[in-house]
Amino acid sequence: MKTVIFPIIVITSLISFSCDQEEKNLSLEEFCSIAPDEWECDLIRNDFNPEDIPQGTEDPIAIIKYINSSREFIRYENTALNPSLVLDLYPIDQKSELIDFIKSQQLYSWCIPTYYGETEDYFIITSPCFINNGTFTEEADSLIQDLHSALEKIMIRNDYHF
Repeated sequence: MKTVIFPIIVITSLISFSCDQEEKNLSLEEFCSIAPDEWECDLIRNDFNPEDIPQGTEDPIAIIKYINSSREFIRYENTALNPSLVLDLYPIDQKSELIDFIKSQQLYSWCIPTYYGETEDYFIITSPCFINNGTFTEEADSLIQDLHSALEKIMIRNDYHF
């Protein structure tokens, strides 16, 4: 009986490890494929618009822009906006420098770089200005929640005491 159980445990462990590795080694395209229905995703790998990069940070390896044109919320002065999110992806090996930089920027304007999450390969930052165009009303937050939930399935968020 023991000789049958041991191979089963080894095979199960290998399959589990293989699945974990597949989930962790994300391609950039998977950030778009995970987006819920009605969310448009634009993956930008070069020719970055400086307005999509938080002030003071270097160029990322990619920028991912999400927008949901089928939803709207009202911003001050009756301006209708669509829910949106801009993420800047950096190689995970720059994590330590980016954490230090984010901490150093906390005293400045509200369009500072902020930590969004990470994968095995990418360190992801955004800015309050890049989430729903800087609108943090209950209505705006509720319209983007499904995107945040979908992204949480492919990344983790650590507490770096920002």
